[in-house]
This record gives sequence, structure tokens and C-alpha cells, in this order.
Amino acid sequence: MEIKNTLMLSMGLLLSQSIYATTALDGIVKVFPDKPPLLFTAGVLSGADEIQLEFPGKGGKAQCCTKAVIEKEIQLDPGDVVTDEMSNRKIHAYRLKFSNSISYPDPFVGLAVIGKSVNVQAKGMQYQITDEKMVSTVLTCYSSEGMHLIRREGKKKLSHLYISLGYEVEPNCPKKM
Repeated sequence: MEIKNTLMLSMGLLLSQSIYATTALDGIVKVFPDKPPLLFTAGVLSGADEIQLEFPGKGGKAQCCTKAVIEKEIQLDPGDVVTDEMSNRKIHAYRLKFSNSISYPDPFVGLAVIGKSVNVQAKGMQYQITDEKMVSTVLTCYSSEGMHLIRREGKKKLSHLYISLGYEVEPNCPKKM
């Protein structure tokens, strides 16, 4: 009986990891001119993960998406204040390399989506993320000193990441996040 319970538990853990692996993760990308892009996420990633990033288009307006690969995981710089506002998970930082040449003439902070077979589409001020398990929406907005990234499936909040910008900006977040 103990072997049967152990086997059932092992199968359950394997199945839960399989489900988790096919669900897209979100993150925040930060880019400064002449520096490699940085990715902040609550997920533990590997070099095999597929990453799509927002990037500045004409006039600095955010566009979606370009691809990047992970160069390596790095320590969070003390100046980088990034938090998981929903579940307080540890934030991991990764140095990235763009798959194609992208020019960032000014500092930029935006959305990152991690996962295989993930479709990301702009839908007005939000992005729709479609993966093998669900369709969700991502909203990025600004509070007085930082950017929030909020992901929902319908009305259910899936994640809420925050990055401090270190300076004041014009808030545009909805009152109820």
C-alpha cells in the first residue's frame, strides 16, 4: 500500500510539473543603451526557454515582440527593486541577448513572456497571451515611481510584478488592480 501511495504521489508531482512547464510565465525586461537587456521574473529559467520581449518602436512607443535568449542568471543589483506583489515569490534576474538587432536609444522597461508555443498579441493597451493551457491578458501601467505588470485569466489575477523606476512618473494604473 505504501508503494502505491508513493507511486501516486510521484505521478501527481510529475503531472503538476508538466502542466507548469506548458504555461507561459511573465516577466519585466529592462534595457539601457549599450548594456545587455535584463529579465526579471519569479520563474526559474534555463537557456532553452523561449522569451518574447516588448521593444520601443517608432517614437518610443512599445511594440511586441522580439525574441531573446538567456545568457546567464545574475544577482539582482541592489538598485533593482523588483517584487512579486501577489505571492511574494523570489525574483530571478537574467542577462539576455536579442535574437536580432534592436536599437534602444533610451532606457526602456516592458513586458516579457516566457514559454514555448506562446502567441502574444497587442489588444489595445493590453496584450493577449495564448499558450497551450489558457488565454490571459497582461496590463502594464505606472504608479508614481514604478511599473506594474498584471496578468489575468478573465477576472482571476494570475500574477502581479512590480519594478521601481527610481524616479517619479505620471501614474496611469486603474484604481483597482
